[in-house]
Amino acid sequence: MLRSFWHDVTRRGRRFISIGGRHTRGGFSQPLGKHPQVKQGIAEGVPRRIPGTTKVTYTNKKGRTFNFSIPVAEITHPQVELTNSSGNWREIDTSFSDLGDMEDDMPSAVDECLQMSPGANSLRSLYEAFVSFCKEYVLMDTTGMKNMPFYGDLNVGPGYEHYDRRLKRKRHWLAIRHRFEDVRYIIWPDDEAEVEELSPDAQLSVRQMLDALRWLEAASTFCVRKMHPADMTNEEEFLPLDLHREVAVVARRARNDATLFSSLSTESDLFVACATLCLNHKVPFHLFFAAGDHNGAKGVTVGDGSCILVNMPFVHTTLGAIRIMSVMGGDSTAYAFSNLAGAVERWDVLEGLSRLMSVEAFGEKDALENVGEDEICIIMRFCVEVREKNAAFFSCDSTENVEEVSFRAKYRQVSHLALSRCKYLLYRLDGPRTRVMSEGGYVPLVDLQKHAERTNKDTLVHYNLGIRSAQGLRRVTLGAQSSAQLAELVDRLETPNARVNGNTLLVDLVQHLSCKAAASKISLTLKEVNTLLPLLARMRAETPTGELDSRFDRLLNLMETAIGTAMQQNRSVEEIVDLLEGLAACNFVPSSFKQVEMVLMRLLMTRTCRMSHVTRVLTSLSSLFNSEVSQVLLQTAASHAMFCTKTGTISGREVDELVELLEALASCRYAALPGLIARCREECFSDEVLFSLKQRCGYASLLASAASGMRHEDESFSQQLANDSRHHFIEYIRNRKEEEDLACFVDCITGLTTVGFGDAAENEEYYPTLVSFLRSPCLSLERCATMSTMALATLLEGVLLWCTTLRVPPEGVVAPIERTLLARICSFNDPGSTLDSSEELAESVCRLVGLQRASEELRRAAAQALGKIILHAEAVAEAWIPTAQQDLSFEVVALANAERESKHMNTVLRYCAALQQSGMLHLVEGLKM
Repeated sequence: MLRSFWHDVTRRGRRFISIGGRHTRGGFSQPLGKHPQVKQGIAEGVPRRIPGTTKVTYTNKKGRTFNFSIPVAEITHPQVELTNSSGNWREIDTSFSDLGDMEDDMPSAVDECLQMSPGANSLRSLYEAFVSFCKEYVLMDTTGMKNMPFYGDLNVGPGYEHYDRRLKRKRHWLAIRHRFEDVRYIIWPDDEAEVEELSPDAQLSVRQMLDALRWLEAASTFCVRKMHPADMTNEEEFLPLDLHREVAVVARRARNDATLFSSLSTESDLFVACATLCLNHKVPFHLFFAAGDHNGAKGVTVGDGSCILVNMPFVHTTLGAIRIMSVMGGDSTAYAFSNLAGAVERWDVLEGLSRLMSVEAFGEKDALENVGEDEICIIMRFCVEVREKNAAFFSCDSTENVEEVSFRAKYRQVSHLALSRCKYLLYRLDGPRTRVMSEGGYVPLVDLQKHAERTNKDTLVHYNLGIRSAQGLRRVTLGAQSSAQLAELVDRLETPNARVNGNTLLVDLVQHLSCKAAASKISLTLKEVNTLLPLLARMRAETPTGELDSRFDRLLNLMETAIGTAMQQNRSVEEIVDLLEGLAACNFVPSSFKQVEMVLMRLLMTRTCRMSHVTRVLTSLSSLFNSEVSQVLLQTAASHAMFCTKTGTISGREVDELVELLEALASCRYAALPGLIARCREECFSDEVLFSLKQRCGYASLLASAASGMRHEDESFSQQLANDSRHHFIEYIRNRKEEEDLACFVDCITGLTTVGFGDAAENEEYYPTLVSFLRSPCLSLERCATMSTMALATLLEGVLLWCTTLRVPPEGVVAPIERTLLARICSFNDPGSTLDSSEELAESVCRLVGLQRASEELRRAAAQALGKIILHAEAVAEAWIPTAQQDLSFEVVALANAERESKHMNTVLRYCAALQQSGMLHLVEGLKM
């Protein structure tokens, strides 16, 4: 209203200019006598409240206002300027310091107690002061403190905000570390001879020693750890304490105190605290008990995990049981109580597991209502370890023993509760109901905690712990790490001989990860990738098409990124090998595989991996790339075998590993393999070397392939290799077991077919052995169904040659092979089958039609299949239309087309020649598409 009135008054005396249809007044109402006033914007990065400071406002001559945060110490203790009479000397007194120097230890009540004369009262005062000093540090409010320096701190010094609080925390920790060196032999004396002379009042009890040790260990856990470049103290001062001696002293004292774990209220907590102290500081836990208390049945030597189970008190709460499970997580061998036959050998371990899975802790249906994802992983891992270590016990039928029946019922209850909670967290998207995360049901939070932090040290609760305890598990969702761990544990929890295809919970856990990946809400590490790859391989094998569903594409993309990121960091050999085996099982080549190859090449060249690792790598690469592995990588892997030839003598285990490495190189089609085999034969595989049964067969196959490869280069040396190969094959056949490996059977048939029988077929000693080997029971329909068509055709050719050489009728020997091949070829000849024939089937039937001693029915079916393949190839060649490619010249395209036509023509001519030479051409003359 005022604006419109002013506009009407001043309308006649002003000249208006129209800019874009707007009325704008020109000129200034008053001349400018100062700069235009610009408002100071809000500084986003400036903290609103800095501890220990006060706001000071300053206005300069031009009217601009500035706000400063001035330390209160500068106001209460201003700097004193001292000047002499002539004015040429000036001194500033800076004696006041709010925090003190880092070189001087922070004063505490422990210093006063150390200055007192030794006695019972001074010892207890020292104990109370030291515990209080550690407790203040542990319960210190660390809200907003940064543990590591940022780049700005490195350039311009430490940040101003929280600087005094961080400095005070550092001084507090350094004071604890220095006072610990003063009191460690007073509170925890290790000279038992002097202690026995003292009266009981002049020494601390075991509980007091343990209490001081627990608070000191808590302070050591919360130590600073990070060193700032401006710190003048040594880096070792900020690291955790080594409390091995103190824990051992308390353990030896507790051995003589039978009442330490007798209190029902603190029994479980003290037991877990002592076990955790021993685990963290590498002290044997059995030191806490007398010599006869921790020995197992029949004097069995037990580890820490078994000692915990045997001496464990009765568990009343769920969280108490979870604490014990987490402490025992590193010693999975402690869960074994049965032998291979399923009979219980260690009843003390069985009773300890029964106490751990007590009805009080896991009896109710909502016992795991307050349990989050980390605790679920601990319980699931416990169930998996117990089942895996006692697989024979769980596979046997339940007996009438009361303890065994009770144990099975408790284990079934705990595993069912864990799986139910896992499903609840997975399928309930809104999360569980709000619960207080405390055993007694109370909220351990002081009223008006922020105001009580500075005044009441005894009731001080750490901020993060207090918030979690007060609010409880308001929203629990399964993260990436927990989902991957639970998926692996659910997969392992299934009985191997009773696996269910399409396990719903397993698939849903992996799909949950995939949905999180699609929403870009998770990030995976290499550990989760190695966990998920075998699970995806199992799901892929269970699908009818043998391919993963498209809903896992985003998860695979995320895994590609995770693999590329992980390859930029230092990774162990086991992680890389597990990654390659998982990728091979999934038949998945990520876009970041070049980085994996670079890391793999570095590991192979620096010889940080053993021969067994190299063999696993080559086997995975052969499966992943269909034997088309880089020759450079193969040459680097072959250098490991060459290194063995330089050392000369090798042990029996290294002999087997070297044979496996050479077999892996053969599966990858290494070009220089014959020469490498010959070199290893001269340097490593002497006549005195003892092979295992399977490796002898593998070594004989390697010699046969080397003899075949060097036949045209050096015929005499090739014959020597063939003779050695024949000798090892016959030795394997003579010493074989009744239940032999099908792969070794195929290698023997193929190898002896390649190198020939020599005089072995006429030898009266070897002839019965060879005939019984040919009629081996391992050649059954079930085993033949697992082999590829090309392998079956090659095996059939070799078996027929064996039958001819050994004068054995082939009908009974080759029946399983022929029936398997006939079923596959007839399914291809079916009119309703697809015409897209594989190259493997075409090459197989091309070899089968020429086998004169094979059954007539099989040869007829092979001839019809080959004729159908020829007609289909001709039809595809006639229908093929060459397309112009913009990035290639017409000469290159013409050469490529000519090469394709030549290859097609040679293939068809080879198929037709095989038909004509077999005498089966008349069967396909009237064949039509």
